[in-house]
Amino acid sequence: MSTSTTLGETRPEWARRQERERRHRRAKSRLRLPSAVAAACWAVLLLWWAAVYPAFTGDAPAPGAPLYAAAVRTLHTGPGVLAQTAAAAFALGYLVAALAHFGVRGRYSGPVALALAGLPPTASLVVSATPEAVATVAALLLTGAGLRLLARRAQGTLAQGGPAQRLDLAALAAAVCALALTGTRGAGTALAAVAVLLLFLPGARVRLALLTVLALAVPIALGLLGHPAARGGDLHPLRAADLARAQYRAAAPLDPALTAAAPPADWAAAGADCSATAALTDRWNPAAARRAGTELADTWRQLLRDHPDRVLDARLCRGRIAWAVWAADGGPHAATEVPGPATGSRGLWHPLHAAATWSHTLLRAPQLDWLLWRGALWAYLGLAAAVLHAWRHRIRALVPVAGAAVLGTQLALTASAADQDYRTMAAALFLGPLLLTLATVRTRRTD
Repeated sequence: MSTSTTLGETRPEWARRQERERRHRRAKSRLRLPSAVAAACWAVLLLWWAAVYPAFTGDAPAPGAPLYAAAVRTLHTGPGVLAQTAAAAFALGYLVAALAHFGVRGRYSGPVALALAGLPPTASLVVSATPEAVATVAALLLTGAGLRLLARRAQGTLAQGGPAQRLDLAALAAAVCALALTGTRGAGTALAAVAVLLLFLPGARVRLALLTVLALAVPIALGLLGHPAARGGDLHPLRAADLARAQYRAAAPLDPALTAAAPPADWAAAGADCSATAALTDRWNPAAARRAGTELADTWRQLLRDHPDRVLDARLCRGRIAWAVWAADGGPHAATEVPGPATGSRGLWHPLHAAATWSHTLLRAPQLDWLLWRGALWAYLGLAAAVLHAWRHRIRALVPVAGAAVLGTQLALTASAADQDYRTMAAALFLGPLLLTLATVRTRRTD
């Protein structure tokens, strides 16, 4: 029999009872902050939901995310968006609880989370029937789970398991599954983020790998059961936009099938305005473009083989939303794209609907674009705060774990961005301000 067991058995009953009460109070205090944050955020998001019912945007299902579109059709738009508000509120409270493990006080992280639930750029996304809303909530869950697992690794308790750790692993698996349900870009984001976590959470690599495989298997199985992804997806216009950029940089003879889709001058003009595939697709003949699919794929593969720099140039131009703080100057598609309310968005109470749409329009002032509608700035600020905290507390893995979801989003956008839609980088608009609260932990590094 161990000494600790013997001492525990010899302690008086009143002492053991007090110890149990202290543990219960500590457990309740740990739940109080995330519960309060989640409840407050949900109350604010419910006001937005009531203001824009059934959804702010998203009348037409996204063609690149057929599984998400099928889920919205099954639940109907209003209830589906309501479920998104509950998930977003939970994710905000969950991330606030994760930051508390690193010393961030609720007096800082709580108001930030509440502001994110109320500001038009972030709140209007949550109450939109768009796959980017689900991807953003998944990024919050993935980051929160990663931070909580990292905190356990720093405390040396990662191998012990327990209900809290099972919750973290379940949240991470749900985030990966949700990202995969939003389409190929979301799946790419999930794979990139999990790859980072596998590198810096060695004590949980096997469990993370297994959960990731199982989570990714869910959308694959659903696709096989009757909701297959669109065969072409965004690949056709992406490759065509790459060719247009190459034509602008160095004109070359085009296949007759491609010139039937659009004249050579239109290909070059679309290449000059390289920020969106719409610069070309608005000009071409859709029927002729579909017939030229084989020629387009062959020409693009040859371009990738002979001039990969031109393909990368086109992808980086369209992926500017992921990396650049300011929008580009040239071209009608270079500005940050901010969708307005859908025609079917009418709200449950007209004054509330008018206030929501007015505030959304107010913040569309061009001078606020870089601050409120582009996620790159907040991605860098959040990363800088993580670097500062990691240096002060000697937790080197904090930086990659905290930035895994945003980095995955940026890489996925670099590979597949079709335009400058701010919603594609909304994860950084949420994560950046919350990670910035790490800078409030003022404990200094000691040598």
